[in-house]
Amino acid sequence: MNSFLQFKFFWVYSIAATFLLSSWGCSYKPSYLHKSRSTQVAQRWKVEKVDPSRLSPDEMAAFEKMGSPQYIRFYRNLDPDRERVYEWVYTDPVRLVFFKDGKQIDYIVVDDNPSPLNEYQKKVLFWGGVTTATAGALGVLYYYLIGRK
Repeated sequence: MNSFLQFKFFWVYSIAATFLLSSWGCSYKPSYLHKSRSTQVAQRWKVEKVDPSRLSPDEMAAFEKMGSPQYIRFYRNLDPDRERVYEWVYTDPVRLVFFKDGKQIDYIVVDDNPSPLNEYQKKVLFWGGVTTATAGALGVLYYYLIGRK
């Protein structure tokens, strides 16, 4: 097998591995959930077991005071930074506790869209992709119509 085909297979395998690993890395499940189950609500987990050694001091205080939450829900903060926000849901009685970067927050505006990109970043990414694809298509057309001769 010549070196070009080996190089080509290397890129195919690396791109496939990137796609597989990116889906694994996009999990929004908090690291302190030792055992949990998915629910029908998006980005929400039914808590079965929490690892207390991985909790922040504020999370540990809430854990000691109210016990383990019944559910944990993932949101994004509705600001340009789009930071991760976790909501601990207690059902009996109903109590909601929000944590941002491990710190308890009394009031926060959240967005249930899990994307880390804000609207401006999405537009820049979209139009950058359109521009790149157009430039690539024009380059291929130029090569096949004019430059190949």
